[in-house]
Amino acid sequence: YTQDPIEIINSAIFKEEYQQMVLVKDIELFSMCEHHMMPFFGKYVFAYIPHPQGKILGLSKIGRVVDYHAAKLQVQERLVTDIVDDIATALGTEHPPLGIALIMQGEHLCKTMRGVKKPGLMSACRLEGVFRADNSARAEFLAAADKLLNRD
Repeated sequence: YTQDPIEIINSAIFKEEYQQMVLVKDIELFSMCEHHMMPFFGKYVFAYIPHPQGKILGLSKIGRVVDYHAAKLQVQERLVTDIVDDIATALGTEHPPLGIALIMQGEHLCKTMRGVKKPGLMSACRLEGVFRADNSARAEFLAAADKLLNRD
């Protein structure tokens, strides 16, 4: 709870001219539901498009920021928001990324083991910049996420 996720990210930010989508997918995550103190786990797909004069992020830092936030008592909706916000902040406001996208799919044992006792996955998504505003960028990201979303 006392680490600074921006410091984690800042240890691997590089100046590089790159204007295509960077995609990391099918990475596992594990967390604990803050409402029921039960685990939830799943996978995520993350993408961003760096600004032409901006910075790129060391790929291992994405996983570290996810792990940082997932280690706390959490809800999946806040988890995707916090991760995207921290990465956007670390990549800067002078030349922010053109877009950031994160979709996370998880099984919540609070639903599977107690309560309704029904299995099923929940997806939470955060789209920013071109991934929100541009249909083709959003479609490219979602096509890459299809395997995660069981739509392939």
